[in-house]
Amino acid sequence: MTEQRVTLGAGEWQVTAALTMPKGKGPFPAMVLVHGSGPGTLDMNVGGSVIYRDLAWGMAARGVAVIRYTKRTTEHRAEFKALGRPPTLNEEFVEDASSAAALLKRTAGVDPKRIYIFGNSQGGMLAATIANNNRLAGALIMSSSPRPIGDILIQQANYVASISTAPDTLKRAGEIRQNGERLNALTPASDANEVIHGSPVWYWRDMAAIDPIGQVRKLVAAGGRVAIMHGDRDYLITEEDWQAWRAVLSDTPGVTLKEYPRLNHIMQEGEGKMTPDEYKWTRPVSGELMDDLARWIEVGSARRR
Repeated sequence: MTEQRVTLGAGEWQVTAALTMPKGKGPFPAMVLVHGSGPGTLDMNVGGSVIYRDLAWGMAARGVAVIRYTKRTTEHRAEFKALGRPPTLNEEFVEDASSAAALLKRTAGVDPKRIYIFGNSQGGMLAATIANNNRLAGALIMSSSPRPIGDILIQQANYVASISTAPDTLKRAGEIRQNGERLNALTPASDANEVIHGSPVWYWRDMAAIDPIGQVRKLVAAGGRVAIMHGDRDYLITEEDWQAWRAVLSDTPGVTLKEYPRLNHIMQEGEGKMTPDEYKWTRPVSGELMDDLARWIEVGSARRR
């Protein structure tokens, strides 16, 4: 493979990115990697792991070009602090992913008709929306959910509280549970600027309007393809979230659903139910998952030839 540093976006909001290309002339299919919630480095550093660098290099070795980038809210943390407001969903997720897709479309050796959005966690909830906005070939959704954020926070808090007796951990779990309950209790009359779980109500209203399932249906109705993947060891996105996808999309043409018994939230293999300590691991992304992604993309490529 080859890799070069590039920039995405325009003006003061440019972000650092890396374009990884397979060996050969191509044209190759390609993926844009979209972060989840919170900070997001170029390599998606988690503990000693480099999740998105593993994914980029592993997929390039399997014949798929990949672009990854530093999340705008990480690269421009100081600028957002100076603005005195949090980013919008478009600023946090959509604009830079769209810029990455546009760069791929004009990159020699990339097939512009075979570009996919890969989103993990919250990024997965927006993956189909970004693919639709940019008329891309499809979306790959990993460790994500179509359910309300409030419900997800409550289930995460309850799980952490069930496996820990540490006072600080239990206190934090209680705060997260309360945040989830507050989100679920929002009404049209709620103050748009009230901050819940680190973001204002207007942000959560925008997130609730995304409609991940509706966007998946829109994408496949336009001829796109969607793969939704779930790690059974994940405690942040659980079996309940997985079944929410399956209940409405399992018989939808163009949608592939697959679960992985040994994977956690960030696509690493292990045993037993995931715990927060796994964020301290140094461990690679699952090779089985990357093999499956490459095969799925190649099937779609064959259909488009």
